[in-house]
Amino acid sequence: MKTHIRIRALAVCLAVSSTLLAGACGRAAQDPVAAAPQAPTSSQATPSGSASAMTEDQRERMTLVPAAKIPWNQAADTAVGSVPQGRIVEIELTQSRDPGTATPSGTPSPAASAPAAGAPVWDVTVAAQDGTAHDVQVDAVTGAVTRSRVEPGQDENDKSELAEQLKAATTTLQDAVRTSTSGKQGTVTAVELDDDVWSVDLVTPDWNKTTYDVDAAKGTVVREHVDRD
Repeated sequence: MKTHIRIRALAVCLAVSSTLLAGACGRAAQDPVAAAPQAPTSSQATPSGSASAMTEDQRERMTLVPAAKIPWNQAADTAVGSVPQGRIVEIELTQSRDPGTATPSGTPSPAASAPAAGAPVWDVTVAAQDGTAHDVQVDAVTGAVTRSRVEPGQDENDKSELAEQLKAATTTLQDAVRTSTSGKQGTVTAVELDDDVWSVDLVTPDWNKTTYDVDAAKGTVVREHVDRD
């Protein structure tokens, strides 16, 4: 008699356990959180500094800078090589707006491979020894010269003034860049000789731009400005 009671009680316990287990499994099947960790939403996966939170200029830098495979110094060396005894006056990373290679006369060269519109290029101004400015474009992906021509509209006064300006710049472009990049990490995207200073643009990892003005004679930083736009 007691044996029958124990068997009946065991059966009841098994039935109750099965019911509870089935209920738990049913809830797990309906609840993805219980079944597996939930994947993060797009807002959770995207850092606070996402493209949607950036300014237009920051988004442009984020697209342009990584696309350039040729650094400024390599592009500068290539551009100077196309002008005998030339010196850099300005170099800037930008997007190609007028694809096509030109000869010194400005006539497009059909044999050259031009970058597509919107592709990264280095626009370079190189001055010859007499101050004649040359417009040189270097493909920022391949490193090839895609345009080289004498800038139009120069007179003898313009050439003489530019030659004197370069003569007074005893601090080289390379030294100005070294001074500007000594205390901050970033990518050089532009250097320009503006009167008596070298202006160096440095794009930092947050896609802001810091401009350093370096005295072209003394080699010291005279101004530092962060552009957060």
